[in-house]
Amino acid sequence: MAKLFIVGFPKDMEEIELVEMFSVYGAVNTVTIITDIDTGESKCYGFITMTDQQGAERAIEAMNGATIDDREISVRFADVKNKDQQAPVKKTFQKHFMPQAESAGSDNSSPRKKRPRRNF
Repeated sequence: MAKLFIVGFPKDMEEIELVEMFSVYGAVNTVTIITDIDTGESKCYGFITMTDQQGAERAIEAMNGATIDDREISVRFADVKNKDQQAPVKKTFQKHFMPQAESAGSDNSSPRKKRPRRNF
């Protein structure tokens, strides 16, 4: 299986049209057009999974840089994440509140007093 990333096709293009275009170069397994969550409108990119590597290479060679309705499309192999590769870790941080002096010219360098906790 070879997964291709396609970007730049018209918003009104449907999955079946992509299947027809790419099946000339090899067997197409799946087609996914990425859409906006709120509107359902195409974001003009998607993925095609082809059953064989040679067909995918032929499709890239033939379709990369082709024009559809005056729009140039880009076709390349999609980045594949292996099971051995870990997904990037989102960096999260917590704000640590450091005690500060009350004013710049103040000699009082003691930390601010904490507010009393409320019991609910």
